[in-house]
Amino acid sequence: MSKSTHPFMQLLVMLAMSLGMLVVVSLPEVVLVAMGVDVMSRPVLMWTQAVTQLLTFLVPVVLMTIIYYRGRQREYYRLEFGARKWYYALTGVVVMLLVVPVNDWLMVWNDSWNLGRVGELLRSLQDATEGVLEQIMGTDSVGGLVANLVVVALLPAVCEEVFFRAGIQNLLQRWFSADGRKPWGTHVAVWVTALIFSLGHGELFSFMPRLVLGAVLGYLYVGSGSILPNMLAHFFNNALVVVLYWLVARGGLDIDPEAPLAVGGLLTACCTFAAVAVFVVTFGKKLKISR
Repeated sequence: MSKSTHPFMQLLVMLAMSLGMLVVVSLPEVVLVAMGVDVMSRPVLMWTQAVTQLLTFLVPVVLMTIIYYRGRQREYYRLEFGARKWYYALTGVVVMLLVVPVNDWLMVWNDSWNLGRVGELLRSLQDATEGVLEQIMGTDSVGGLVANLVVVALLPAVCEEVFFRAGIQNLLQRWFSADGRKPWGTHVAVWVTALIFSLGHGELFSFMPRLVLGAVLGYLYVGSGSILPNMLAHFFNNALVVVLYWLVARGGLDIDPEAPLAVGGLLTACCTFAAVAVFVVTFGKKLKISR
């Protein structure tokens, strides 16, 4: 295919491959159920999680870039990672920590949404998803911790950032740039990708916190000019939850890892202001999309 194919068509091809891979991933589970295998056991869930991440998120982008960007994949993925990129990665981690209070406030508000019978159905589906997460996280061994850090923290950080930022957001930015709408197109690309990122997790009552997280990662990708700081910041965010669950399982902490922090409105406002300030100081000039 021609490498001059419009980015929107490239995006459609990538999404079609992702949907196809999702169907492929679901077939083994049907077979396992028919064989009487307990698909809710931790080992099976771990393998399912790993294969789903790789095939649904990573492989479609890799195939798309082979088709349209052969020989230019490194440039497309933005894999540069010099000394400055470590600074950008640290900025991403700091901002992730600073937005925790406002995200917890959003989580409480989001969880209070009353959507009638539809909401009850969606909440039951979300509870089932959270039950799967608790089953995976329910380990107190060091080996289990390492496995969770790889499967629950590292793989999603790599695969989801490749799919959502290097895939969807990158192609949306190229689309708007090609159509001469770059001054505002980059911001639209960030928020549209954040919207898809949040909806893609299938948990409506956690929609708002993930939307904010997706926007932070989106602007980090624009500001840093590399996908690697995103992966590190995303990994840190996931790994923090994994370690908390592990410490609770070992009896080292007596808390609910998913419970929101009650830090008060003033501290929430201060942390949010600090997060914005850190981003502006670090990426202010780069986020003024003027070309």
